[in-house]
Amino acid sequence: MTEPRPADCTSPCIACMTDESHDPAPAPLSAPPTDRAAVLREAADRLERLGLRDLATQELRRMADEAETGGAR
Repeated sequence: MTEPRPADCTSPCIACMTDESHDPAPAPLSAPPTDRAAVLREAADRLERLGLRDLATQELRRMADEAETGGAR
């Protein structure tokens, strides 16, 4: 017989590993954006937060616009 474990047990201890009702695995993270335009805009936003508002961020935003419209401008 194993000792009772705390309800908030998150460690992969032997009791947790042998108790089928307890899953110590964390919840999955939300998926990152897979939309090309969203990824490009996120990259441009990150560069701007770093103070790099320049040709690179403009180009990333232009590419995002093109990705949204299927290449037409």
